[in-house]
Amino acid sequence: MVLIRGFMYLRTIVVLSRAVFLMIPLRLSSASLGVNPAHSHPQPCHILARIGHTVRLGALLPPRQSVRVRAALHRALSGLTESGNNFLPYNLSLDVVAREAPSGDPESLFRCVCQDIVVQGVSAVLAFPQTQEEIVQMEFMSSFLEIPFISIIEHGEPLKTQVTRFI
Repeated sequence: MVLIRGFMYLRTIVVLSRAVFLMIPLRLSSASLGVNPAHSHPQPCHILARIGHTVRLGALLPPRQSVRVRAALHRALSGLTESGNNFLPYNLSLDVVAREAPSGDPESLFRCVCQDIVVQGVSAVLAFPQTQEEIVQMEFMSSFLEIPFISIIEHGEPLKTQVTRFI
């Protein structure tokens, strides 16, 4: 009986000490910053110091339809600003860097992305590939540059989904 009580007491102490141990770094970090733990800082300062208050999104426009895609991007961005709802946290603003490659060959696409878009400090790139070959090129650039590319395909095969039920 004494052994069981001792074990339960020891287990309770271990659980409580883990909880206190996990709270110590939180308490120390907030105390060293002079911030009340109940009112933590509203902005992730180390992230904002690196990116500023603007999130840049690159857009690689298709060479044959750049005017139409640029107009659609402009309508979408103006619709966001007119609505007044900021979907980004911490009062960040969105800046779109749109560029068009002079031609559709892989070398000019890669030059456009590297020299015109990536140097602007973009977080991701919107791409509008027109062929299967361009989709592969976007995937290559994304893995090489380690920047997410979001490929928007206007025409293509419809997405086929299948519902699988596990019984």
